[in-house]
Amino acid sequence: MNLLLVSDLAATGFGRVGRELATRLLALGWDVRIIGINWRGVDGEINAAMGRGTITEQATRIERTLARMRADPLIDRIMPAGAGGDGMGHNLTAPALKGQLWDGWKPDAAILVADPRAMWLRLTTDGGAIGSATIPILNYVPIEGGGLPRDFAVIWDHVIPVAMSAFGQTQLQVLLDRPVALAHHGVSDAFRPLSPADPGFFRGKAVTSADGAKEAIGYPGRTIILRTDRYVARKNYPAWFRVLAPVLAKHPEAIALAHTVPLDDTGHGTIWQLISREPGARAVGIASSGDAIWEHPQFRLTGWHDSYTGLSDDELRVLYCAAALVVSPTMAEGFGLTLAESLGCGIPVIATDYSAVTEVVGPGGVLIPYDRLYTNPYAHEWALVNEAAMTAAVEGLVGKPARRRALGAEGRRHVAQFTWAATAAIFDGLLREGAAVAA
Repeated sequence: MNLLLVSDLAATGFGRVGRELATRLLALGWDVRIIGINWRGVDGEINAAMGRGTITEQATRIERTLARMRADPLIDRIMPAGAGGDGMGHNLTAPALKGQLWDGWKPDAAILVADPRAMWLRLTTDGGAIGSATIPILNYVPIEGGGLPRDFAVIWDHVIPVAMSAFGQTQLQVLLDRPVALAHHGVSDAFRPLSPADPGFFRGKAVTSADGAKEAIGYPGRTIILRTDRYVARKNYPAWFRVLAPVLAKHPEAIALAHTVPLDDTGHGTIWQLISREPGARAVGIASSGDAIWEHPQFRLTGWHDSYTGLSDDELRVLYCAAALVVSPTMAEGFGLTLAESLGCGIPVIATDYSAVTEVVGPGGVLIPYDRLYTNPYAHEWALVNEAAMTAAVEGLVGKPARRRALGAEGRRHVAQFTWAATAAIFDGLLREGAAVAA
């Protein structure tokens, strides 16, 4: 049967969700076609690979890009969302559902990987195509907080929600007063500890240990406190700085390392501005956006992140394994994929005890209670973590490597339950059941 998937296709985050679902459902017999958000297309990938440097350097990058695309089973199945005239592919939704986007191909079912706001926008810009469709259309939806506004219910009058977490499932069932399916994310096979028998690779160099990982990423002998996520309001980066500043002051060998884009949400400011507030920070230049770039001896950015590719899975594994722990004062998560991937590498996590974070981290770290909930601009509740308690938890683990190893081992066992094979099997069942009912 034919399956339309609308999803981000960046290398990590939602992009990983889309790629794992597409690849595994393809293996289960679905003829998958994709409207790919954050996918530049073949020409765009080659143009990006050309970039800077000598002709030889550009040629090497182009060959690597071509090799990666040749090995990608999805490459000929993706329509870049930008082909519709907007970055989300809204104008492609109706043609895809009507069988007009790929010659001779019309979907028997569809999955839309989208948060409530994105799903609402697609529904209101598709000319009624989703609402009038006679095929099953599933919305794989992150629920990033409690107390959902009642107008969200209108979304799931038109598409079938599938929750990413038990927390999200509960919130949806309270809002809709009916059962909602649950399909946790998986932890990709790439994310596991390093060892001499199972090395990772960073910039082409084999890495066999945590010490080797720290050396590979440029911080030999340092105690690395990591986070890998977007610089958006929900992630609460200001609290990350406040939580870690006292710890870094006591431990000059420690660094707080963020793998994130410095400027993300429009109007949200830059992470460089937060760095500039820390004693010892210095201005080092001006970014192409016109923003001032600031550096600090202990608050560091990797500089390896973008919206399309960023690090390879192998390199991201090395980055995770270089960390002593991951700290996230996030206000809410639909799942918390990078937290789960960290745990897969045996790295303990300290995070806010709220939303999906609780079930994802489980015994693999320290869950910090929140001080209060507040109603966010999207009319549901986010949580403000107890920052003093989080600082104390970080301080309690920074100097205790044995305790960190024990938590990391627990976390690795815990996230073993989250597999993309299980996720795909759930969707396969829901789609086939829905297609049979529609028929």
